[in-house]
Amino acid sequence: MGKKIRRASFASVTIFIMVLIFIFSAQTGADSEIVSGGMQSGLEAALTKIFGAGETQLIIYGALEFLIRKSAHMVIFFLLGFSFYQTLASFDVKKRLLLITVLFCVFYAATDEFHQLFVDGRSAELRDVALDAIGGAAGAYAGRLYGRITAGKIRN
Repeated sequence: MGKKIRRASFASVTIFIMVLIFIFSAQTGADSEIVSGGMQSGLEAALTKIFGAGETQLIIYGALEFLIRKSAHMVIFFLLGFSFYQTLASFDVKKRLLLITVLFCVFYAATDEFHQLFVDGRSAELRDVALDAIGGAAGAYAGRLYGRITAGKIRN
């Protein structure tokens, strides 16, 4: 892929992910519940078919909401970390690329949580910033591995 196309592609993906995170954070608490609740309902239906209904399943279903919501944080910030790392790499940033990417993800996560303070039914959670940072760091590291593989520095 040409250098200019690579730069534009990764920068566009990074901006798209940032906008997506902002849109999700701008949802009211009720709207956010509807989105994650829909995913949860599908999983609950599948688990009920497999295991049946009972008190233990209700506890598991309660944990599902937590897992769905928190894994969403990690996944979207994984994608942000990967794309931001690749964006910087496409501009030939060489020094402390991993550190810069992780710090960027932590900064964006913190501003995202701050933004949620002003949205009805939402709150800022330090735990979410930590989960976002873990996802961003994993994405940055995956971006580093991807870059090394595509550069031929790691052989299959």
